[in-house]
Amino acid sequence: MPTTILYLNPSGHLGGGERSLLVLLAALDRTRYEPQVILTAEGPLRQHLEALHIATEVVPLPSAMLRFSRSHRNPGRLPWLRPLSQLPGFSRRLLGVARDMRPQLVHSNGLKMHLLASWVLRRLQVPVLWHIQDFPPGGQAEKLLRWSDAQPAQVVCDSHAVEREWRQHFPRLRRRLRTIHNGVAPAAFREGNGERFRAAHGLPPDALVVGMCSVFAPWKGHEIFLQAAHAVRGTRPDVHFMVVGDDIYDTAGHGSRRQEMEALAAALGLREQVHFVGFVDAGLADAYAAMDIAVHAATRPEPFGMVVVEAMACGVPVIASAAGGIPEIVTSEEHGLLVAPGDSGQLAAAILRLAADSDLRRSLAQRGHARVCERFSAQRQAQAFESLYAQLLGDVRESRNLEANGGEHEQIAPQGQGA
Repeated sequence: MPTTILYLNPSGHLGGGERSLLVLLAALDRTRYEPQVILTAEGPLRQHLEALHIATEVVPLPSAMLRFSRSHRNPGRLPWLRPLSQLPGFSRRLLGVARDMRPQLVHSNGLKMHLLASWVLRRLQVPVLWHIQDFPPGGQAEKLLRWSDAQPAQVVCDSHAVEREWRQHFPRLRRRLRTIHNGVAPAAFREGNGERFRAAHGLPPDALVVGMCSVFAPWKGHEIFLQAAHAVRGTRPDVHFMVVGDDIYDTAGHGSRRQEMEALAAALGLREQVHFVGFVDAGLADAYAAMDIAVHAATRPEPFGMVVVEAMACGVPVIASAAGGIPEIVTSEEHGLLVAPGDSGQLAAAILRLAADSDLRRSLAQRGHARVCERFSAQRQAQAFESLYAQLLGDVRESRNLEANGGEHEQIAPQGQGA
């Protein structure tokens, strides 16, 4: 009988972390592991999970907890007071739903879920795995995580860059940290229909299109992309630019970025050249296929870079910010081009270079696609997690056998004790 794994995710939207979760669950060996998922909000993620025949429950996060942000100023004199008052009732509901699922292991995604898995679901007495897809948060959020870092049996980071930072900030976790890169299903991205996407969104069929796919988070670099587009237009007015994505976050500090970027594009005189196509769900492969060049413009280190791997899987040459996990994916001049984060001049120069050289675009795309197939496939990611699940579950069984036989032992897996 397959082992039940409970996955916790803090959002019902589809960001990079959620797409990574879907890829992992689609590739998981269902003869060995039965995934079940708890979300804290409705959204398109639930429909995707149910299409994979994965049992999914929504335990709605109370509004104040949902809006509370670790990276932006929260309103009010005591912004933590209202979320704290809502925590006991939510915790009881979460624990009740989780108990009904009878998991043998909990896999948490996102800061709030790591804390809830460690302190609320510890009563399930099963190992907890934190899946880290961001750098240490700093501030009060980091203090809470440090207070909780004895709990997880294992902590998986999505890049070596992220792992290095967590090792430095959380010394007690060092022996429980490892990296498993996110993956994609390359075959699915090779099926995109770019012509259909261009026609649906008013993009000229013969234009050279430079695209950016990203949620509208402040650090994703949409301003840099638009400033580079403005610079490119002076030399190549025939080039068009496409922005895929929307405001999806519910936390404080988000919600108006797309409107701000549309206003900036208008102020730069780019109304005709820049196309804001909004959130794309099922047609994401079509969106990448509509691009001749894909740009990642983050202004701070990217933990991994899911959009870069997706574009490479689709056979699109990429230009990306050389920070965080990106250099683990792209070797500049071999799999794509890397530029300094936040430098619109470098980005514009790289766009002009690729726009003028179709042979270079083709060779980077071919090598990039091969790189993804070799190092960042969904199957590779799933097999790594399956091996880790087996290890953690084996530790639990050994610990329980020792306990049943009266042997002395340290109960590592259920409580995550030790460094």
